[in-house]
Amino acid sequence: MIPVVEHSSLLTILYWLAMIPIAIVVLVRVTAFWADDGPGTLFGALRTIVVMALAVYLTFDISGYLFACMMQDPQLGIAFPPGYHYWNWIREPQSLKWHVLGYVPLIRYLPVIFALCAGAIVQVLLWKIPFRTGMIVFVNQLVLDIFAMAMLSLVFSFFVGVQEGANAKNHPRHAAGGHAPGRAVAVAPDGLQGMQHRIEQLGAEEGPLVRRLWRRWEAVNQLLRPVYDLLQPVTRHLPLPARDFLNGGGWLIVIPGVIALLRSWPSLRPRPRRGVSSAADPQTPVF
Repeated sequence: MIPVVEHSSLLTILYWLAMIPIAIVVLVRVTAFWADDGPGTLFGALRTIVVMALAVYLTFDISGYLFACMMQDPQLGIAFPPGYHYWNWIREPQSLKWHVLGYVPLIRYLPVIFALCAGAIVQVLLWKIPFRTGMIVFVNQLVLDIFAMAMLSLVFSFFVGVQEGANAKNHPRHAAGGHAPGRAVAVAPDGLQGMQHRIEQLGAEEGPLVRRLWRRWEAVNQLLRPVYDLLQPVTRHLPLPARDFLNGGGWLIVIPGVIALLRSWPSLRPRPRRGVSSAADPQTPVF
């Protein structure tokens, strides 16, 4: 999701209201392809989407808060403000939480993994299907939903850009010779933003070992910066964890994974259902 949508409450609500029917269509089509069981009705699909979304969000948010608590380092000034609890954490922007969890770069992906596992388990429990089938359905649904989110973000960015262009024409900027307003005095942020600010001010050799090793990998990863810049018009519309994963070297894992998936696709593709073939006339071909 682009920043202009994330920072607008109205656009965020409209964005997710538009994603709900898209997610329902994706869920119905994926389950019809992979599994015999499924939501059955529109209400069942909506219930599945809502329950899975709550499980994924709460698992990510709670585990992220616990990891953030464990990552505190008062000696470096990396600590929550006094009296900061989960009630404060849950009201913070997701992008701010993600950047704070980046104090230990690789650890922040663990809440994502936990959240995906929780979503798959909820889907298995709701439909009473084998765990392997539930995981395949959930992963396929997740990939298609992320693709749909990127396309929807692209549509929103187009209309927002048109609106901003119209506003710029209606309200031209003041002439350069006008009186410039007084510059505001920089004030150090507080709360979780202050914690993020202190993390950003750390040197390359400060912090835990994982952070220092990640800084060295970033120096090597800069060699792929032209490729990331080329793909930026597409990746900028992905969710922030997916975007950081790909720009952090994730393409080196995704591309071989896609090739392996294409090579093993015949073995993963669902086989024809025996009930359908047996009910048909043996002399009549089934298309």
